Amino acid sequence: MRWDDLRYVLALARAGSLARAAKALGVDHTTVGRRVEVAEAQLGLRLFTRTSSGYTLTAEGERVVGDLRRVEEAMHALERGADAQRSAVEGVVRVTSPESFGCTYLAPRLALLARAHPGLEIDLLATGAVLDLARREADVALRFFRSSHESLVVRRVAEVRHGLYAAPSYLAKSPPLRAPADVARHALLTSAPGPRVVDATWLEQLSGGARPALTCELSAALFEAARAGAGVAVLPRYIGDREPGLVHLPMPGEPSEPLWMTVHRDLRDTPRVRAVVEHLVTQLERDRRLLAPRRSTKSAS
Repeated sequence: MRWDDLRYVLALARAGSLARAAKALGVDHTTVGRRVEVAEAQLGLRLFTRTSSGYTLTAEGERVVGDLRRVEEAMHALERGADAQRSAVEGVVRVTSPESFGCTYLAPRLALLARAHPGLEIDLLATGAVLDLARREADVALRFFRSSHESLVVRRVAEVRHGLYAAPSYLAKSPPLRAPADVARHALLTSAPGPRVVDATWLEQLSGGARPALTCELSAALFEAARAGAGVAVLPRYIGDREPGLVHLPMPGEPSEPLWMTVHRDLRDTPRVRAVVEHLVTQLERDRRLLAPRRSTKSAS
């Protein structure tokens, strides 16, 4: 048996389709199908049943995949242990974060660290997907929720505050916006409310549930829409306050959310990972007032 064939079985079991498994592995879907067939022939077992909705595991497949997950974890543990023995700040560190935070805040700061260490390569995975650190999908995670897996070390590293912003061109032709009662009369630009979406939930409460003009999960997109004069956007303060083309509109109860840094316990003392973690902690502490200012830096006219 070859582990390289068996990981295709695991990928198909997780994804449920050849196309999604191929995307996760970075190969063509025909490669996934062929390697799974090879694994089935080597085992002498039928692992999957093809249905109209995709691939489902057979009873034999369920048992085999349970064993494969334990093998996979042992392989990852071996890799992490080997990584921890290296002393130089070199190699690849994968950092995952939400899209907008990664693009607007992390990217320039991580690039500066990589420039200081020529042997270090940082792979910034700014994505809405929650990557699995135990499976080595990433090495360091910055998230707005706390992970609870026992193999992970989690640290609260910052607070990020949100506020309302609009372009002067929009405010000049719109009703006054000085109090919560005025919010519902405006074109609102926001993400969809949800259990973890504190900024959108706050705006929904301010507006009395008024229907937004535009919803998008990316703060960067809402920023561009507000800057174009399309309406009033709820944005992280570190994005809105630094843009001279936007006016901050102070409202009561501006929400903030904690930012958590997560790293696998086996990798936290690896020199390259430790360098990234220490650099980010220093940067976040330095930018504490940028991320969560106590008072408005701009006001509506």
